[in-house]
Amino acid sequence: MAAAASVVISGSVTALPGGSTHQIGPITTTSVAASGTVQEIVLQSGANTITLPTLPIPTGCVIQLPATNTAVVTLKGVTGDTGIAIGKTTSHLLTWDPAAAPASFVLTSASTQTGLVTEITFF
Repeated sequence: MAAAASVVISGSVTALPGGSTHQIGPITTTSVAASGTVQEIVLQSGANTITLPTLPIPTGCVIQLPATNTAVVTLKGVTGDTGIAIGKTTSHLLTWDPAAAPASFVLTSASTQTGLVTEITFF
């Protein structure tokens, strides 16, 4: 029996003009053939290629940057891509169609994150 995953995101944006609040979610992402693979990596200065597990092919991943990191991290499809700066200490959810999953993606760090571990959980 294959592993299954359910990732749920919910939250709210408060103190909007007029004192209103906007609810987010819950948004649920599921996988009936979850990988469950966890990669822990100390990001080096420059491009760090993250290779996806192959069996089963994951539906997505959660990237958790270290809480004490001070170097900006950029998510890229390939080395040389301009990418999107995802911050220093944040978490990110990436999803894709498992029938068209990327073989890898790149996390570029502004400097070596000595002693700090970025955790990537594939589901």
